[in-house]
Amino acid sequence: MDYLDNYSLVTVILPKESATDILDKAIANYPGPAVMLSARGSISSNKWYSKVFPPVNPEQQVMELLVEDDKITDLMNSITLAGHFNTSGIGAVFATKCGKALYLGNKGASVSTNAVGKPDGIEYKSETTAIYCIAQKDKSEAIANVAMKEGAPGPTVVFGQGRGIRDRMGLLRIAISPEKELIRVVVDNYDVEPVFNAMVKEGKLDTPGMGFIYTMPVDKAYVSLPSVIGANDELASKHQIIKAIDDIKGGTAWRTLSSDTYGNGDTDKKHLSDLVRLSCVTERGKGDEIVDAAIAAGAPGASIAYGTKMGSEENKGGINLTKEMEVIELTVSPKVVDDMVGKMSEAAKANDNDDVYFYTQSVPKALTYLAETAMKEISF
Repeated sequence: MDYLDNYSLVTVILPKESATDILDKAIANYPGPAVMLSARGSISSNKWYSKVFPPVNPEQQVMELLVEDDKITDLMNSITLAGHFNTSGIGAVFATKCGKALYLGNKGASVSTNAVGKPDGIEYKSETTAIYCIAQKDKSEAIANVAMKEGAPGPTVVFGQGRGIRDRMGLLRIAISPEKELIRVVVDNYDVEPVFNAMVKEGKLDTPGMGFIYTMPVDKAYVSLPSVIGANDELASKHQIIKAIDDIKGGTAWRTLSSDTYGNGDTDKKHLSDLVRLSCVTERGKGDEIVDAAIAAGAPGASIAYGTKMGSEENKGGINLTKEMEVIELTVSPKVVDDMVGKMSEAAKANDNDDVYFYTQSVPKALTYLAETAMKEISF
């Protein structure tokens, strides 16, 4: 297979009401592999009435663009400038390196942007990690809240579907809901352990059928997402205080003290390590055969999110239509990737489906319920 190794995934999180405007100002030409997903942000409140009247979580749009490595800096600069990211609470943009990328059809044109140069007041962080959590629909808000309490900026939640052992359980499958929510948050490396552990504990992710959580290294990021609504008489929020100490200390190394305070809390849990996330993006309605092929090839399960293809708008009869897409994500051993991509590609081609692309990303650490059986018996 003719893999490409010069690509990264750039993820952009923006308020729903301004996302299209910002992207149109930032990007002159969308690359072929670019998907937009509907999402919601996470807001917590420490006001006395928050338990009775919880804050409304903001609607967001998540854009995932597969971009050549030499285009990333210009793209991120253009987006941060158009989105005024130096204004607190506007959005986020971050890039994660892809190990392999493969297109079955035309990969489309390269991305081109409308701005050159680095915006004033923007400093991209390199020592950051993305935490992804696949959870039961009714657990995601609580998981997001504990992540924020441990210092994470507001997590973003995307609705999705789960596939796995449930599909092989006959009538018993009705006991397991296919509806999942996919939580993502980007944190400084020093905050990974307390945030990760808090999410595991709150979601009971080490118990059967409750979900899956994993980390992914981020090459560069700028995160300015809303998270906490404080009382009016507070002088500063927790996040503002932490940022101020970062500035005084000249970095985030001082936060290691926080890790000692929180403790690892997970020494008795069995983590998975050195995995990869294999993502497949295809036209909506044509993913079932691809997922079936992956599971038959040994994938323990899949999570699927639904969105639209950016730059695919067509006006038909005065109505703007966009091509609907699905993003299929599998977390597997690097050893099985080539065989799995081959089987998934065969399934797509058998369905005359060439609007498909794959990419892999490193997953250093993951956790889910582990029975005595092999990993392929796990559903997440």
